[in-house]
Amino acid sequence: MNNSFKVFRKEYLFTKKGYINRWQYKKGKHRGKGYSDHLPLYAYFDRQPYEPGRDKESVKIKRERKRIEYLYTIKTLDNEVIVEDAVVVWKQRGNAIIKQTKEGRGIFLYGCADKLEMGKKYDLLVRAVKSYQGLKELTHVYVLQDKGKEDISKYFLAASDLSNKILYRQNEVIKDIVGIVKNKHFYTEGRKIPIYFKKKKSTPPNGSELKIHYALLGYYKKLQLVVPSTKDFTILEE
Repeated sequence: MNNSFKVFRKEYLFTKKGYINRWQYKKGKHRGKGYSDHLPLYAYFDRQPYEPGRDKESVKIKRERKRIEYLYTIKTLDNEVIVEDAVVVWKQRGNAIIKQTKEGRGIFLYGCADKLEMGKKYDLLVRAVKSYQGLKELTHVYVLQDKGKEDISKYFLAASDLSNKILYRQNEVIKDIVGIVKNKHFYTEGRKIPIYFKKKKSTPPNGSELKIHYALLGYYKKLQLVVPSTKDFTILEE
């Protein structure tokens, strides 16, 4: 039947880290554990003779309207999810972070944000969610409605938020904080957080005082401050 094909994504097909639970081998022998590394498809079929126009009838796919917070409570999707009023607060190539409010959760879009623009609001259809090394990601997202431009400055975290619980969660954007880089950690306002510079060759010397203009709160096995580019920080002179 038209539009009835879906991907079978049951939880047991995935590991705790979000990878497909593949067949396991040892010394070339199958251990009888795991599953195929290709997710199966399923569809509905009609045994009635074909009639012109009937192919326009589609199986109703259940869609649920949810907040971003809901996506952190599940490992895989049983139904498609509509996320309304999602604002793109950060984007780099096909990746992005979206939020609905400053106080609400942000979430990472991995490899599916090509058609989104930073600073715009959308209603989005989510068809796949996973976790990579603890980072929650959406991997299949489609635009339902473009709602125009949005002032994204109110969605950023600042130095004044350092004492709030909001700074202890992933997929946030933070601006204009000052601190010391020491032993792969950033010390600021009495807090210590692991820091990762994407441009490793431009990592500042140990003990440097920095002003970070722009960074992400990411996650790779643990919460960390991610500095995307050398232009996103300044080494302060003594």
